[in-house]
Formats: sequence, C-alpha cells, structure tokens
Amino acid sequence: MVTGFIRLNGTTVGCVANRTQLYEDGEKKEEFEAVLSGKGCDKAAEFINFCDAFSIPVLTLVNVKGYKAKKCSERRMAKAAARLTYAYANATVPKVTVIIREAFGSAYLTMGSKSIGSDIVYAWPGAVIGMMNPAEAVKIMYAAEISAADDASALISQKAAEYTALQSSAAAAARRGYVDDIIEAAETRQRVIAAFEMLFTKSEDRPSKKHGTV
Repeated sequence: MVTGFIRLNGTTVGCVANRTQLYEDGEKKEEFEAVLSGKGCDKAAEFINFCDAFSIPVLTLVNVKGYKAKKCSERRMAKAAARLTYAYANATVPKVTVIIREAFGSAYLTMGSKSIGSDIVYAWPGAVIGMMNPAEAVKIMYAAEISAADDASALISQKAAEYTALQSSAAAAARRGYVDDIIEAAETRQRVIAAFEMLFTKSEDRPSKKHGTV
C-alpha cells in the first residue's frame, strides 16, 4: 500500500494506491502481490482520515484481487478492512477512484468503490472488475464440463473470456453503474484533474456526532 501527496493542476491531493512493482532507475527491483494486508489497510485508513481532517481530496488507484493469506495478516484483517472501509465511507472530501487493472470482491469494495461513497469511478479499458477472478469463477460454474473435457485448459480459457466480456469487463461494470466512465491510461491525469475541479464545491450534510465507532 502506497500513500502520499501529489499536485494536480496546483491542488494538493492525497493518493492511495496498491503497488505491485517497485522500480529503481528504470529497473524492476521488487514485485508484490495485488492483495490487501492488515498493515496496508491501517496505513491507508490513517492517511484518508488525515486528508479528511484537513479537507484534502483523495485519489485512489486500484489494483487488488483479494486479501493477504498469511496467519499474521488474517488475524487482524477483518478489523483493518473495516476501518479502511469506514474511513472511505466517512470521508466527506472529494473522492475519485481509478481502476487500473484488477478489482475483485470485497477487497475492491474496501478500496474506495462506488458502493462506499466514491464520487467518480474511472476504469482503464483493460480493467477486470467482479466478484472473483474469471478463471476461478469458470472452474466453479463449469466444473462438470471441465472435468469431462479433453483439453480442460482450453475450455477454461474460452469460458473465462466469455465470462469476462459478459460480467467482469470495464464495459460490463459501466453498464451496471459501478464505473462512471472508461478512460485511456494516457488521459488519466487530465480526466482526474477535471473530476476534482468539478467536485471542488462538494458539500455533504451528515448527522451531528462526536466520532465514529470503528
């Protein structure tokens, strides 16, 4: 999980992103799995709360397919994911999300999805958005056919492509209202700046309260 401040058209914006690769001097030095960990969720939640306290807009770049499957992370994952979900939902600042690769299941829900209050959600054309990886979904849905097939891998690939086009593509998500627009990667900065300019006067009325309970 990477957090930091960037400048967009002269405005300070807080940025949260799932990092899968680390480059130094143009060379790939390290690679990470596209999953959420307990520490990552806590880090992002604290950062979003800070941005909300000082009225700093939040940009989220999403590439996540699930949760980290390790004992130390799973032990704290439920509470950490809940805190991050609450931080996004509770923040009243402008929130823009860009899905750059994968966005699966409740892990995507946690990462600033439309469902928890993101004002605008963009997706790159090749983004895959759904409840789970299309190949894994196909293995469940067509288990009998796959077990009886002569070439199981070819059948899985075929069915996964059909499932992606029908259920998990960026276009399918846009049809369902989960994504506001599909944008080219080269247009991302321009479109994000326009989105934050449109949301400059955003105002939310919330019930009076001292603090949350998460």
